[in-house]
Amino acid sequence: MSVIEKRKQAERQERIERILKAGRKLFLEKGYLGATVRDIARAAEMSTGVIYFYFEGKDDIYGRICEEAFHLLIKLLEEASASGKTTMERLDAIARAYLKFYTDFPDYFDILTFRDMGFKKVGLPDELLEKLDKLSAQSLSILDEVVGKGIGEGIIVHRGESWEMTFALWAVIEGLISIHKRGYMDAFGMNLEELLNHNLRIILKGILVK
Repeated sequence: MSVIEKRKQAERQERIERILKAGRKLFLEKGYLGATVRDIARAAEMSTGVIYFYFEGKDDIYGRICEEAFHLLIKLLEEASASGKTTMERLDAIARAYLKFYTDFPDYFDILTFRDMGFKKVGLPDELLEKLDKLSAQSLSILDEVVGKGIGEGIIVHRGESWEMTFALWAVIEGLISIHKRGYMDAFGMNLEELLNHNLRIILKGILVK
């Protein structure tokens, strides 16, 4: 690749990053429905024509941001799952990885889950929604794989489908994050990580075969 081609590629990537950064900011401030391509162009200090040169429209920008968020989350969860040797260690690591996604990447987390009630509630085109649903299912399947293996080996007590237990565990973590996000823990001087540790001990003690 020539020096000129490398420069053009770098400029193209820099513009795309500026657009996505502006999009994240606007979607968090105004929501998916409230933000416009014109708003994003203004925040990125570009013309709307330049925005449409790189993206098909607002849906495309929003979808790319959600895809970035899911790919980051999946990477964190996969690394966490691989880091543990026992079922308990893997479940513990996955829970902490999800908490890390919430604390270390709040913009991505909020766009996927809290802002506008999450990506599933904003009225995306079917094709884009299907793509994001697949990434969402992929992230949950990492937890489900550990749960399913634990059930199959007789380590986890559960007579139904693994997805039932997976959603139950996920709901506990999401519930703690929601309570923290809304500020209730502050009033009682509670620490999110310490409360997660406490809840994990109770849950894992209840579902793991002695």
